[in-house]
Amino acid sequence: DFMLSETDNILNKTYLTKSEAIELFRNYIQEHIKRYKYVDITDYLKEVCFLQLQPTGKSQSVIVEMVEEIIRIDYGLNLADYASYPKKLFIYFDDVLITGGTLLKDLSVWLNEDNRIKAINNKEIILEINLIVEHRLGLEMMLFQLERFKCPGLNIKNIQIWHFYEVENHMKLPYTLGGQKLNAVAIPVKDSLSQEAISYWESLSADRHAEYAFRPENRPLVEEYFTSAENRIRFERILIEKGLYIINQIQGVVKPNIRPLGFIYPSYKTLGVGSLFFTWRNVPNNAPLVFWWDVPGHNWKPLFPAKRG
Repeated sequence: DFMLSETDNILNKTYLTKSEAIELFRNYIQEHIKRYKYVDITDYLKEVCFLQLQPTGKSQSVIVEMVEEIIRIDYGLNLADYASYPKKLFIYFDDVLITGGTLLKDLSVWLNEDNRIKAINNKEIILEINLIVEHRLGLEMMLFQLERFKCPGLNIKNIQIWHFYEVENHMKLPYTLGGQKLNAVAIPVKDSLSQEAISYWESLSADRHAEYAFRPENRPLVEEYFTSAENRIRFERILIEKGLYIINQIQGVVKPNIRPLGFIYPSYKTLGVGSLFFTWRNVPNNAPLVFWWDVPGHNWKPLFPAKRG
């Protein structure tokens, strides 16, 4: 079966297990100590603060708990014992940044409190954003919004960014015309789509960023994530056709952020984000609907039933 074999190929490259995540953060702590030139783990723990700005149960608290457990097992130390020390290094963890909306909301509040913008600009404190998976387009747009509109005066270059995986989905960056992989993301070729899909896209009331909706047929130059360039086109076309089938089952008004390739800002004239990176913990709603849509009464059984909250 084509879809089964192609999905299996993708998941072998883009699915992160819990044990793999633990090893990533175990190595991260070691590298972090070296990067910021701390003498040892206790010196590090005195100054580091793992921010918890998201609600309990969200990905941030899950990652912080994982890091705390690593510190306890590997070093025999309790993070809570160092909570009273004055902090200089602040870490914002998240699993998958796609549009950047959550991070933008959280940091907009945090940065505008206690004169932190000035402290970061003067390099009195350090803010680091740590992401398991970074979608390049979402990161670029989030940083632009943060500096230009949410945190006036902030020098965005002073914020440190750390990611373990990067999804290259920014179609307008210069390297897109060279070797960009367009990895772990579904961005269709317009001419390959059905008339139904084209008509759906044209009918969207959105009026921004239509240039991100499609990719040239010859991009990426070298196909590394799908079994072939031709199979990528076929796979993306099926995702959209089945996504439209799901949308057509929705009774009543369809929310404008729901698209065949996953949720997106309502003002964006695209078929969805199309993220194809999944973790042990959850599947993002910015992934194609076929992977996670699970609504009672709909004739659809997803591969990854979504867990929200």
